[in-house]
Amino acid sequence: MSSPATEAASAAASDILATWRFCAMALAEPDDESLDLLQEQPCQPLWLAAALRELSALPLDAWQGEHTRLFTFPALCPPFASAYLEEGTLNGHRAAALERFYGELGLLPTGLPADYLGTICECAAFLREQGEPEVLQGFCQDTLGDWLDRFLGDLTAQSELLFYRGLAQELAGLVYACLTPELQT
Repeated sequence: MSSPATEAASAAASDILATWRFCAMALAEPDDESLDLLQEQPCQPLWLAAALRELSALPLDAWQGEHTRLFTFPALCPPFASAYLEEGTLNGHRAAALERFYGELGLLPTGLPADYLGTICECAAFLREQGEPEVLQGFCQDTLGDWLDRFLGDLTAQSELLFYRGLAQELAGLVYACLTPELQT
């Protein structure tokens, strides 16, 4: 029989895993199914309800336009480490290092750049699922520590939608929890 504290820790770990996956999915280009997928997510941050109401009132092409404006080159806030660290280029040194790291974990390429934030979130979810808190902490520090704050600041400042500003807050909280060992469960 498990204790209430053990059950709470297990639920928190499951929530963090779901949140990493939610963030990866939220960065994807919206399509006809995106709104339904967001509504069905097991991870429902408090800010999401208002963002979903806003997205429900928008035509899909307006949401897609905002995604393109924010994330597609030339982008206001490109979700790629190399864009922030290597003078705006894609597939730089960070991407190559991440490809090697993913390979060491046995993760297969997805067709997306290795330094794409959605790919990084999926890897973080994998590490969380594998029960590797030290590896996850090192991964977050090494992979996100030198550029994510700038990306999140740009996303918060540039987004015209609650959804992407909420996503920035969610990512900031996840990375903070990842880098703060006493918050890991």
